[in-house]
Amino acid sequence: MFHFIMIMLMCFFYITQSLVEHDVVNILYILTCLTAFLLAFRRLGKKNKVFTGFLFTAGVVIHYLYGNTGLELVDGITQNLALLSIILLAPMISFPLEGEGVIKTVVAKLDEWKEDPRKSFFGVSSFMMMLAPILNMGAIRVVHGFVGKTPMVPKLLSHAYVGGFTPAVLWSPFFASVGIVISMANMPYVTYMPIGIIFSLIMVFAAIILFRPEKNEIAATREEPVFEMEQDNRRDYLLLILFVLFLVLLLIVLEFLTKLPMLLLVSMNCVFIPLLWTLVRNKWGWIKGEMLRYKDSITSNSNMEISLFLSAGLFGNALMHTPITSSLGSAIIWASQWSVLLVALFVVLFITMLALLGIHQIISIPIIFPLLLVPEVDVTLFAAAFMCIFSWMFSSTLSPLNALNIIISSCVRTNGVKVGVIWNGKYFLVIFIAALGYVLLLNQL
Repeated sequence: MFHFIMIMLMCFFYITQSLVEHDVVNILYILTCLTAFLLAFRRLGKKNKVFTGFLFTAGVVIHYLYGNTGLELVDGITQNLALLSIILLAPMISFPLEGEGVIKTVVAKLDEWKEDPRKSFFGVSSFMMMLAPILNMGAIRVVHGFVGKTPMVPKLLSHAYVGGFTPAVLWSPFFASVGIVISMANMPYVTYMPIGIIFSLIMVFAAIILFRPEKNEIAATREEPVFEMEQDNRRDYLLLILFVLFLVLLLIVLEFLTKLPMLLLVSMNCVFIPLLWTLVRNKWGWIKGEMLRYKDSITSNSNMEISLFLSAGLFGNALMHTPITSSLGSAIIWASQWSVLLVALFVVLFITMLALLGIHQIISIPIIFPLLLVPEVDVTLFAAAFMCIFSWMFSSTLSPLNALNIIISSCVRTNGVKVGVIWNGKYFLVIFIAALGYVLLLNQL
């Protein structure tokens, strides 16, 4: 229980410190993050302990070598809290959908289609596409929990997961990829949103063309039954679509009215919307059971995310003081003298290479992105933002050491290289080529 309380306090202090800056609150914020890190760290496996322990220790040592003392030694440990809070709090945003029976209705329809690969593919990928923008990687766990026992071929299931999930990484404010970049760029979300959505539609179109199964002989010859959709089912499908649209529009309006950072608004809505729904619907008994399950899930399944995001923030902050950034900056400036395409190639391949070595994008993106914005690099803010967000999505799905690849490969019970490269490699090659063309277009804006 203490572990769960510290996680919630960490998120609470992030929101509080963002709204009311105070030295005492900041000290409590840092100490809470440090405690949460240690509690999560002790629950990790040996390999993860070595990795996150190295990031944390190296960050402290670098800070010490550059003259920092006291709490300054853990400077940067709160750097990624805006993103971590969303990952930790996002599962609660689905409580209204579950409480109203919306998810149950969609799952029942998927169960009806389980014998038809084509319908199953479109059903699962559509379900994923609607949940991913608000549940982040939790959407994969939620969807697989309902459809994992269906007779879908593992390869087809991976197509549905990849094709349904990856477009959201490019546009949803609930994703760290979008949040960290627009935050560093000091760019309103509504300014970036059309850029992400347009390319996401290109990705959806590519997934449909490349992944859709052919109609099997039985399905092709069988006459489709004509039936009237039940009123309750129609209501639930409409509620799901409207709920996602409502959240996105609400965030845009709140950002415009309050001028608060998008990541902060997302975290606050993850708490207040389920609370408001519980008050309006008087679901206190039901929500209590959901919160108990949420507590168990957070304390047992989120320790790696907590340890990684906190230690990576510390390590990345420390690296900014070293000559490494100067060398990378020189390489990017050299590439920009030839072509923006060479810059895009360098950024995507460099971040992917680091991801393949186990270095998370939460470390590499905050180092690379500012280097793209220096006057010597002839790249527009829109092109630079898209490069980094696309690189995050591309590398996280291909690398067998990244959480997204690990979750999908474990769901389909196949190794990460086969899932990322062999089964879905054609899709990633197509969208990679499309992304290069998109960067050229964005660099004209």
